[in-house]
Amino acid sequence: MRITFSPRADVLDPVAVAGFGRAARALANRLLRLTDERLRELRGAAGDDVLVVLGETGSLPWADGVAYLGRDPDAPRLLVPTTVRPDIGLDVLERVIARRAAVLPSRLPSPWAVLVSPPQLFSVAHAAAIERDRLHAWLEAHP
Repeated sequence: MRITFSPRADVLDPVAVAGFGRAARALANRLLRLTDERLRELRGAAGDDVLVVLGETGSLPWADGVAYLGRDPDAPRLLVPTTVRPDIGLDVLERVIARRAAVLPSRLPSPWAVLVSPPQLFSVAHAAAIERDRLHAWLEAHP
């Protein structure tokens, strides 16, 4: 299914920030510069070339190339870009993702982060406290 996105009139409050590729590494490096106190306010989930950080709007870090994600009441299991919306209803998109995730061998659990560029769907169900040692190890594994 090909989905296009257009600007949304009602910008969402960010509850997560995501980076892919170079932006994910920039985000990891930015996290490492945070104080321990600020780092404790955040949770994260990482994949091969993606990093998603969840937290309160004011606690989310910035890095070049990241995307901010929010929750739309029409699709509470999705974290979607704050400034664009898909050309189909978010409730429909959420149902399609839920059906497809249920039949995957890994049973991709919700909530899901929806990234637009590049198109990516990423489960943040196992987001956990962010630890400096794990960030360093992730960066070493993804130069």
